[in-house]
Amino acid sequence: MRGTLINPAISDRNLHWMVCDWDLAELDQHLVWQAGLAAARVRASGESTDALKLLVNGSFVADPAAWPGGTGATESPWEWLDRTVRSVPGEADAVLYYARGLQEYHRGLFDVLVGGLAPLLTTVGLPRGYIESELFLGRYSATPGGIHREGCTNLHMVLQGKKVMHLWITGDFIPEGTDVRADTDPLGNVEEEYLPDLAVADVEHLTTTTLRPGAGQAMFWRSGIWHVGDTPEPSLSFNVAMYTGSFDNPRPWIDVPVGTDGRLPGEWLAEYREFAGLAKTDAEALALVSALGMRGIAPRDAEPQQAPAAIRRRTPAPLLWTHDDGALLVATHGAVRRFPAETLDWLAGLAGCPVGETRQVPAGAGDLARWLTWQSFADAV
Repeated sequence: MRGTLINPAISDRNLHWMVCDWDLAELDQHLVWQAGLAAARVRASGESTDALKLLVNGSFVADPAAWPGGTGATESPWEWLDRTVRSVPGEADAVLYYARGLQEYHRGLFDVLVGGLAPLLTTVGLPRGYIESELFLGRYSATPGGIHREGCTNLHMVLQGKKVMHLWITGDFIPEGTDVRADTDPLGNVEEEYLPDLAVADVEHLTTTTLRPGAGQAMFWRSGIWHVGDTPEPSLSFNVAMYTGSFDNPRPWIDVPVGTDGRLPGEWLAEYREFAGLAKTDAEALALVSALGMRGIAPRDAEPQQAPAAIRRRTPAPLLWTHDDGALLVATHGAVRRFPAETLDWLAGLAGCPVGETRQVPAGAGDLARWLTWQSFADAV
């Protein structure tokens, strides 16, 4: 894995929005759809109440049999969408399947995102809140809920079809007396605002800009910007939401002082814990940073028992460490473990080596190497 989702232009914090390219072959509609199906299975089991929403003509559909994968048949996103449209009496004017926190339900997607978002650490930093991923599949003339804004910066990738995003940089377009519905995001715990009674057609001429990416491109816009999407044709898109805490947070991002050796100072980890409020210990903070602020999912396979003689780096995902009372705390892919300080030189070299490079495992580093293969950072060779 060598590609990235991060366009260097977004490091300019004066940039409000843009259409940009991205290059990560592993993130395709098949992988995203499999994660969406996994989220639907979890939601259907009752384990999560916020994993997904299915809306047809503005109404929530609560029957799991109607959700993707609900019939037990193998369906592509487009086969499912066609089945849903045909099942509606009369016209299906608007259909949206929305699933969030996808990286928590599919380890393969989580691995791809940790690698694809890795350049955030050195080019942008980390937001005050979590980062999570979302799926949007359907056809609709306006995002359900209408024009809205939330406390998160977005990178929205169109995988297939067409999607348009209308954006307003300030609230000057909102007519006096318009109802503004305040809400709080249940998972990100950040503020949201909706204009449920304001028709897009009435204020579309006042938009500051309209983004029209093609399939394979992405839209980027910053936290707090009013927006609404529509799909000129059925579309599948994938969003990375980077929660900044509020619309007008004076410090929405924090720089991450990590070098090529992967070290993060304990003083910075304490600052990050205070800044984000998402971790209670240095170990939890280090693990969260190694996952780019994402909540993930454990490896599917059992931990291997045999130490490899050599390993090959498979991903640009961060490999981070800090000193811990004479030992090392090491983190990657949201997992953290304590290892002997004697592994430091080998660990630091591995953190800075390029993807695809093979390193022999020295005596004393076998447990670390074995753990890194389990966490998808490297392959045993």
